[in-house]
Amino acid sequence: RINSEFESLLLESEWKNYATAFLQRHNQRQTDYALHAAETKAKMDQLQAQAKHVHDKLDELLNDSKSKIAGLEVELSHDIERLSKRFDGSPASSERICMDDRVKLSRCFNTLGDSAECQVFAKKLEKCVTNALASA
Repeated sequence: RINSEFESLLLESEWKNYATAFLQRHNQRQTDYALHAAETKAKMDQLQAQAKHVHDKLDELLNDSKSKIAGLEVELSHDIERLSKRFDGSPASSERICMDDRVKLSRCFNTLGDSAECQVFAKKLEKCVTNALASA
């Protein structure tokens, strides 16, 4: 009977030690998990804040670009209207202005197909158009 009580006390002591160690490991795992979850959430929040900042900058750049394009469209529309009024009814609006240079450039592109060799004709046409616009 003393032997069985001793074994019972020994088993009970071992069980308590095992249960205590098990609970400590379990608590440590829960603490580690909570710490890891908090770190992960903090990193996610930081990344989301960075992403929002980048998206806000991109949106600002996009809006600025759209605004500039709209301004350029208005300016270009005004310039086109002004130039069309300036050249309406004048000899510069004729289709025959710089016709020879246009034909030569077109023939060059159609026959040679090499834009480098046609640069001479392109420069002549550019000069003719510039002179025609300046004289009008």
